[in-house]
Amino acid sequence: MQRDQKSHFFQKLAIVTGGSAGIGLAVAAELHRLNARVVIIADRAPGVERAISSLGGRSSAVDGYVCDIGTPESVMKVSAEILAAQGVPDILINNAGYATYRTFEEEDAAEIERLMSVNFSGALRVTKAFIGPMIERRSGQVINIASIAGAMALTPNAVYCGAKHGMVAWSKCLAAETARFGIHIGVVCPGRVETNFFDHETFRQRTFRKETKLTVPITSVVDGILQTIIRRRHTCFIPRYLGAVAWAANSLGPLARGPLNRLMRARVEDIYRGQE
Repeated sequence: MQRDQKSHFFQKLAIVTGGSAGIGLAVAAELHRLNARVVIIADRAPGVERAISSLGGRSSAVDGYVCDIGTPESVMKVSAEILAAQGVPDILINNAGYATYRTFEEEDAAEIERLMSVNFSGALRVTKAFIGPMIERRSGQVINIASIAGAMALTPNAVYCGAKHGMVAWSKCLAAETARFGIHIGVVCPGRVETNFFDHETFRQRTFRKETKLTVPITSVVDGILQTIIRRRHTCFIPRYLGAVAWAANSLGPLARGPLNRLMRARVEDIYRGQE
């Protein structure tokens, strides 16, 4: 299997957004180990430099760019630089994202705009920058890292949840639109992974709930992403049973939605109870 993986990724150009930490850095490191050419994108220069250093430094196999995917001008500038210096990517992994643990009512307007711009529009911007050259070449893969929150309603993360639902729907439509050009679109929906994603103050301050103990090892997510690429899967839930949970929540009516709704309301009540 390791030999097959190395053969599959050998010298392929892989771009990873949000590649300076968490899932992005972990998958970038594994792709580098499998002899891919890796380009990481992140929004802060110190993070990009630390990530590149952890991968052995800049070389023909590793590079990085500072890019705020929430800003159209930044994406246009950096994508042009990458195409000129590196060429057309074989694999684009849209991983960048963040969340807050607030209700929609508590979010200010600027934060709502930023959440949607990074978690949804950012992936569209980056993909738009590279999909044309991929189509012209008649090959390429786009892997969108969504979340279980993209397949079922989870809150108090309503804006993030809405963005990830949008990513899942967009991925399905994009897959149909680009199949004729030999382009594969995959979407990965992991459960809770303990990374710097939860460093935001709203996560640190929330009331502890027992369901937060249900975590997914980052190694499982990396393996799921690689298998989505190799096997050209359209949708991958990590762990797999979350696919059945999402199907039940969306298909079995009150039988499944009743317990889920009670859980979500309890989470919301914890927030307001802490403010009383």
